[in-house]
Amino acid sequence: MLVLAGGAVAQFGAGLPAATPPVGRAGTPSGVAEKDELQGFHRAIALQATSEQTGEFREVTKKTDAAGRSLDDWAKAPDSARAAAVRQALDAAQAGTGKFVAEFSEAQKSGLKELTAKLTKAQSELGEQEKALEAGGAADGLRKAFANFRALQESVAVEMGIVISEGGDEVAFTIPARRSSVTIGGQTVGVTTSAVITRTPGANAGGLYKVEASTDLSEVQENLGAIMGALMNKDDRCGERIFIQEAGIDPDIPVGRAMARLHYERWVCGPGYGRREMTEGNATVVMKLSAGVGEKGEVKISADDMQVEAEKFLVELIKTGGLGDALRNKMTGAVAAAITGLKAELPPAGEATTRSAGFVSPRAGMLSVVVGGEMRLTDEQAKAFAEQLKERAAAQARKQ
Repeated sequence: MLVLAGGAVAQFGAGLPAATPPVGRAGTPSGVAEKDELQGFHRAIALQATSEQTGEFREVTKKTDAAGRSLDDWAKAPDSARAAAVRQALDAAQAGTGKFVAEFSEAQKSGLKELTAKLTKAQSELGEQEKALEAGGAADGLRKAFANFRALQESVAVEMGIVISEGGDEVAFTIPARRSSVTIGGQTVGVTTSAVITRTPGANAGGLYKVEASTDLSEVQENLGAIMGALMNKDDRCGERIFIQEAGIDPDIPVGRAMARLHYERWVCGPGYGRREMTEGNATVVMKLSAGVGEKGEVKISADDMQVEAEKFLVELIKTGGLGDALRNKMTGAVAAAITGLKAELPPAGEATTRSAGFVSPRAGMLSVVVGGEMRLTDEQAKAFAEQLKERAAAQARKQ
């Protein structure tokens, strides 16, 4: 049995090698001795979701995702009709989650006791925050409570070895959404990244996994004016004065449509006449941004098809001079700085090669970047990867 343990675990989760959690006193299934060398194996089997539970969880997450979309719609334009839709969707997500947890086996209830207690608490907090719907108040508290609830759902799924794949034959690790911050031009913005890892089906796949990480750029969109101002504004007493008045990016999939409005002045100083303004003007600059992969596997943002609306001298200055190059470089650099690469998203056991990157629009007006790649994992590496993913999910849940 010792020899076959790894192979036995590999049969659970539709072919995905399940990880053996750390051996510990908490959550040990009934009848397993502390000195049992197969304790971790038994614990993994005891907590492993059945195929029925995996299907039920998939339905629960669909309801939760629908609630998230309803919540986003209400936050943009609060009214009674949208509030009712959010309440209905949240109630369905919470009811489905409650039913899913209530049907755990005794071993699952014991092994997941602490995590499900946190999930129950998150449901209660979500219910409290729903009062904002009645009062028409700010959405921040409700959205934070919802994000916590969703993250804990994912944590429970990871512990149970549940993998989500719409393709049926493929299996996947789901890396829950992780929020981090990045400073661009002195402006700190939040970015949220999640990832899905699917195993290529077929006998000849040889442990090949496809990786897809999505980075939400909505806060970059909201703060782009301040970011570009910090990067571009210039106030030389005897020279150029540049002021970014507005900047933004809208999805125009498969590209992003970036815009910047600026005011330009040129001053000269000299003996006998002091300081004199030579010229000034306003310009609106539009360019198309594309996402791709550089020679070293880095995500690269490029800009082309620059269009300028301004007086003739300023059009020429932007299109043929350094001002246009500076705008292009600062704009693409600001977006690239917010994108999380695959290496940062994966636990140490997995190392992916980046193959593609592109813009998507998950919601109206919102822009995200999806980075795709692939990696190869042996069964042992897959087990280590799953274990590290569980540890990361647990750490994230503790922070909530």
